[in-house]
Amino acid sequence: MDSRSVGRFSGATSAARGRRAGGSKVDQAYSALKQAIVSGALAPDTPIDKNEWCATFDVSRLSITTAINRLAFEGLVVVEPQRGSYVARIHLEDVRQWMLMRRALEIEVVGVCAVNMSDQAIAALGQNLAYQEAAISSGDLEGFHELDTRFHHQMTENLNLARIGEVLDPIRTHLERVRRTLLPEPGRPQGTFQEHEAIFRAIAAHKADQAKSEMANHLDRVARELHSFVARHPGFFDE
Repeated sequence: MDSRSVGRFSGATSAARGRRAGGSKVDQAYSALKQAIVSGALAPDTPIDKNEWCATFDVSRLSITTAINRLAFEGLVVVEPQRGSYVARIHLEDVRQWMLMRRALEIEVVGVCAVNMSDQAIAALGQNLAYQEAAISSGDLEGFHELDTRFHHQMTENLNLARIGEVLDPIRTHLERVRRTLLPEPGRPQGTFQEHEAIFRAIAAHKADQAKSEMANHLDRVARELHSFVARHPGFFDE
């Protein structure tokens, strides 16, 4: 059976199960399709069957086209007149640049956190860590992934760094596809948790330089693992 057909069917049905209750149907279709791409349920080069998504969300082709065009603007979907719409490939050079931008921004953000984060916000970070540890212990990889993502979001949200968040969010979205690929690697969740713990301790101790160093170590480890993954799986990314 064609793997693309499997991805197309399971992507739509799993997305439908997880679609949000709020927002218009177009917004729901957009969010679900985006989640299916980011999570890997829809692999690169998978055709997007508009009829299937129309049926899944009970919307018109125009509504699905609108959702697809939004994703094309974000670089997650490619729309070609003769070929139709399909999931964009992951370009290795793009990933490297996204990682560089994320590194520059998040290192500065964590330094500000160490200086200005309130006790309440620090406690919330600590609670997130406790949940991460529980997710690892129970083998809940999906739950750990969501907590990992939330851990980083909390830093900008709790300091009201909305403009920085607006820049980081699309970068994180693209890198999410890569992180989903790397996360199942042996030892990855445990290593990530330990790095988060080191970042948290530096923030709680209000040691800005140490917090920035720990964040750099955390993000650089991802870069090293990406390099190793590419070496083991040539052709997975477009050069």
